[in-house]
Amino acid sequence: MSSAPSRRWRALAALLAPAEIVAERPAVVPIEDWRALYGMATAHLVAPSLYAGRQAWDERASVPEDVREALACLYLLNDDRNRRLRRVLRETVAILNQADIVPVLLKGAIALLPDQYPLAFARVLGDLDLGVPADQVDRGGAALRAAGYFPAPHAEPVLWSAASAHHLLPLFHPSGDGYVEVHYALFSRAPQQAALPLAAVLARAETLDWEGLRIRIPALADRLLHNALHHQVQDRAFWSDRRSLRQLLEFARLRALPAAADVDWPGLMMDLKRWGLADAVGAYLLAVRALFGQPLPTGVQPSAAAHRAEARFWRRLDSPRLDRLLAWHWQALCLARRLPNLPRRLMTPAWYPAKYRIWKRQWVARRRPGVADDSARR
Repeated sequence: MSSAPSRRWRALAALLAPAEIVAERPAVVPIEDWRALYGMATAHLVAPSLYAGRQAWDERASVPEDVREALACLYLLNDDRNRRLRRVLRETVAILNQADIVPVLLKGAIALLPDQYPLAFARVLGDLDLGVPADQVDRGGAALRAAGYFPAPHAEPVLWSAASAHHLLPLFHPSGDGYVEVHYALFSRAPQQAALPLAAVLARAETLDWEGLRIRIPALADRLLHNALHHQVQDRAFWSDRRSLRQLLEFARLRALPAAADVDWPGLMMDLKRWGLADAVGAYLLAVRALFGQPLPTGVQPSAAAHRAEARFWRRLDSPRLDRLLAWHWQALCLARRLPNLPRRLMTPAWYPAKYRIWKRQWVARRRPGVADDSARR
């Protein structure tokens, strides 16, 4: 594709942009190579969403037949998978309800419910995230294990607890159709935990009857904030400049809902500033504006640091040399962050055999290309 990467990002975003945001799309979307856009859509897990919203661009874009067929195939495969995941979600909630636990659905799991934002069911899902009160998490995990849910065969609880301090070890449904994460916190680090504690989300959540099951749905402001903080801070996208179109698109669709007009964004940004998170969320709002044309919330003025982060992302897209330089810098920072944890791990006796088993599997996987690395799948 001859156009710059930044143009590909903007072209794909224009095709994905929710109709609630874009009142009138351009007569012709400037696309030079649909195959490159298809590759980008699959890499960002938005190909089913792109196909689901095809009415907005189908008549104006000259889409090659093979690309159109591939998009349709991915849409149908994802639709089938989401139906199986919805069954997994129902059975999981039923087990937790029997243990007198009413979970709150988090992130993509909510897309499996009816009457969500437009085209929600086309979202590509990974795991199913459920939040429960901290004093109920062990009971919930025990109930799921008793029902046949199981961890990954080579999961290392010692290393998992050291790396993730906000949910139990992922548990697979007995059918293998999906796995769930039972959260006792929304994030693994202190600032975002303090900014959006799970206990507060549970208190503000709405309790619903879902075909005889009891579930909780977070308030819309909490869903928006969880999405932004998870992408920008938990996944470190604010510092690494590695964006997820899937997450950005969901955020834009949630903000386009009529109820989002009542979200007190100036108040949220003031609270986030106390925890040093306002720059990251401000940059997220700027990214959604640049990609989908969604205006900034009334009364919100992102900081200079947020504007610099937004400008840096677009510069890196079209400058491979700058991208490599900043990527090396980011890797060095990540290594520096991990070093302080090394003494604690070295003082944990169970850390050594667990790490040895992971290294051994990785070594076997490299010597035998046909053998998948289980640690990579996790």
